[in-house]
Amino acid sequence: MTDEATHLPFQAWPPAGWQPLPLDARTVSGIAGALTAVPIVVGLAAALVLANVDGWPARIGIGLALLAAGALAGWSLGRARWRRTRWMLDERGLSVQRGLIWRSEVLVPRTRVQHLDLERGPIERRFGLATLVVHTAGTRMNALRQHGFLDADAVALRDALLPESNRHDDAL
Repeated sequence: MTDEATHLPFQAWPPAGWQPLPLDARTVSGIAGALTAVPIVVGLAAALVLANVDGWPARIGIGLALLAAGALAGWSLGRARWRRTRWMLDERGLSVQRGLIWRSEVLVPRTRVQHLDLERGPIERRFGLATLVVHTAGTRMNALRQHGFLDADAVALRDALLPESNRHDDAL
């Protein structure tokens, strides 16, 4: 059996076992990491270069080199975060493993799901990705926000995690 839209073999959903984020999420994570690092590097570069370097051409050159190095470091960190993130949907609920140095695994049991949101920023939309936000009953960590799902997977996860009692909440 094939999926006629993509001509790929049909795969059961949800997929079994731990799933990596898609390759496009690697690019988006790199972009987000670079964009996060740039303001930090600009502040540090301005402080270091303006205080310690004489002459504007040297200041500009060193500042641009530091900016490029910071953006590259942010890009690499974002891609490393992507590589270390996995998800799994099973009968218990949604599990997410992530972390570069301190690894964490979060399990959101289906019984704790209050409501679900899908968010799509401009960069995510460009790559066909979405962020799934799972709001849970609780006080401290009352929401799981996971970036980098394929849009179709995020919609399928949202529908699969929706408690059965809430699927027909407009019924009498």
